[in-house]
Amino acid sequence: MFKRIEITLASTLLAAIVLLVATAAVSRKMGTPIIWSLEVSTALFVWLVVLAIDIAMQQQRHFGLSVVLDNVPPTARRWIELANVAVVMGLLCYLLYYAAINVPLMQKRMLGALQIPKSYIHLAMPVGILLWLRTLGAQLVTRWKAP
Repeated sequence: MFKRIEITLASTLLAAIVLLVATAAVSRKMGTPIIWSLEVSTALFVWLVVLAIDIAMQQQRHFGLSVVLDNVPPTARRWIELANVAVVMGLLCYLLYYAAINVPLMQKRMLGALQIPKSYIHLAMPVGILLWLRTLGAQLVTRWKAP
């Protein structure tokens, strides 16, 4: 269910960004530029990237170094994959701490023409990290239970 929600949300964000950029380009050509279009499209793009990373991780389509894994026996491969996921999860937990601290610090800073707090953009990092930890946690359990 979460996967469908994430894919739908990511698709909607992508469509909104494309529509906004196209509208801004046409309005600029007509001599009435939309001054906030770049800020909004940038904010939407940050959220889109966070969701796209989680979707790619769920499908195990993120980049990785498979040269080592392709040349080791299946048992060693499993343990290397488990160690890799555990290390990445540890790093994400470390980053989550600082990402969460950063969000309230950005509350007072305003986003250009829109004058909305930058914390709305910076909130993408802790949310994304939590999504990634959820995905990696599920993968860790799956790999651990595999024979």
